[in-house]
Amino acid sequence: MVGSFLNFAEGPLLWIIFILFCMGILLRTVFFVCNIYKSARASENHFSIAYIFVTIIRALFPFHNASIKKPLYVSIRYIFHLCMFAVPIWFSGHVYMWEESRFEWYWTPMADHWADRLTLVVLFICGYFFIRRIIVREIRRNSSISDYIIIILTFLPFLTGYLYTAGSLDYIPFFESYMWYFHVLSGEAMLLMIVVLFCRTRLNIEKCVGCAACESNCPTQTLESKDEDKQRIFTYSHYQCICCASCVNACPEDAAELRHEIGVKKFFQVFSKKKIRAIELSKCEQCDNYFAPTPQLAKLGKNLTQNDIEMDMLNYCGRCKKISTGKSLIYPALVQTSSNS
Repeated sequence: MVGSFLNFAEGPLLWIIFILFCMGILLRTVFFVCNIYKSARASENHFSIAYIFVTIIRALFPFHNASIKKPLYVSIRYIFHLCMFAVPIWFSGHVYMWEESRFEWYWTPMADHWADRLTLVVLFICGYFFIRRIIVREIRRNSSISDYIIIILTFLPFLTGYLYTAGSLDYIPFFESYMWYFHVLSGEAMLLMIVVLFCRTRLNIEKCVGCAACESNCPTQTLESKDEDKQRIFTYSHYQCICCASCVNACPEDAAELRHEIGVKKFFQVFSKKKIRAIELSKCEQCDNYFAPTPQLAKLGKNLTQNDIEMDMLNYCGRCKKISTGKSLIYPALVQTSSNS
């Protein structure tokens, strides 16, 4: 029974999952292009192949704007992703498998010692990400089970592949017999994960003040905010995001971050936008209209002193500020009298 399953796993199941992987990536590309086209039309930009092409190119080089704030961390992520893609594609064992398949494809592989080194880099950085998520309190508090699963499913194919090629555990009969199958199964799990793996923006509830700087700097309208009743609602479209990290770079509170997330439902939610943040709005003391996020006004209040003119009008909307400022310039004595009464 076990032998039949293992033969199925390294044969038909591998091809089925590889076909699903290719179809999933193709569909995601189509959905992405459709959403970029939709956002261009919504912003009254003329459709152009050049715009779509440039946007796709930007999507292939994520986190480049975040390098301004987090140069070391972004550099580590670049190295990690480059090694993670290079090893499976150019490892000689994988190339020879393609050559022996029905396709008979062949390309020049990298040297085995380089494949080993890059694999160790991936394993080391995976370990760094995992330990960092456990040790750093803020990151641990904002992490979900999905965050740990992503790291583990990425780690296992490289670990089992390295142990299999190096023969590190061949002195144990069980691992000598089954390490190859562990590698195949973990690789299949990783391929399925990639299809439903999305990198999306998260707004830290404890830091975000609702200023909408992230929305203003988003090049594809992935992030949007709308004031409804007593709240400012932030929505996000996962198929529009190009992972450029403009939101991370623009956020003055360091509340925006890009995080990977497994979402099977998200794969089929092509044009929907998900609410990621809701912030209470403050009411103007003059006209009773809701006009600004409460956390943002609270922070502004901390930076002002009782002698600041702005302090007296902190809870005024823009229109009422203009009216009050105009009155103070024309009738200063009247305004002073009314404020003392």
